Amino acid sequence: MNINGVGIPADTTFDERTRIMAVRTTSRAVAATVFATGLLAAGAPAASAIDTSSLAPPPADCAIDAEAIADETPHPIEGVEWAVGEQGNVCGNLGYLFLETEGGTAGSPTQVVLFHRGEQTATQPAGDSRVLLGGESDFHVELRVQQEPEEGDANAEATYASTVYVWNPVTADATAVPLPAGFPS
Repeated sequence: MNINGVGIPADTTFDERTRIMAVRTTSRAVAATVFATGLLAAGAPAASAIDTSSLAPPPADCAIDAEAIADETPHPIEGVEWAVGEQGNVCGNLGYLFLETEGGTAGSPTQVVLFHRGEQTATQPAGDSRVLLGGESDFHVELRVQQEPEEGDANAEATYASTVYVWNPVTADATAVPLPAGFPS
């Protein structure tokens, strides 16, 4: 037997069919109510407003003094200075400035200074590691930090661990998200 497109066994009594149809109708009504309530809640204003002022455009005079930052950032090797390296999007939501070891090699330490709209927000990493740029956009910078090679191995054999820094407008800071080992960059 087919009642309203719903299959009900033919050997059910009228009372059983009525009860089955009532349960199915009630279930549909409850589901529709839950769905409608979800739609209303999604459209309702939040109880507390989120400050998104950190997403405003940068000031018109936005600029950084990369040489001064290189001079003011301490180098992990005594008597060695930083040289200004690659930079990108320093006046955007999240930008970077690489500080390279003056006269260094491919395995020499690197510092990366992160910026938000021309203001320094973080220096990564702390220590004497080599850092490469893995990728970037207006809201993220991926840094690949060289890991210590095995004893006796050349620096060229070293592996890299990646961390993605994401501009978080809620906290108005760059949030670090370490990627698992072997994660493709």
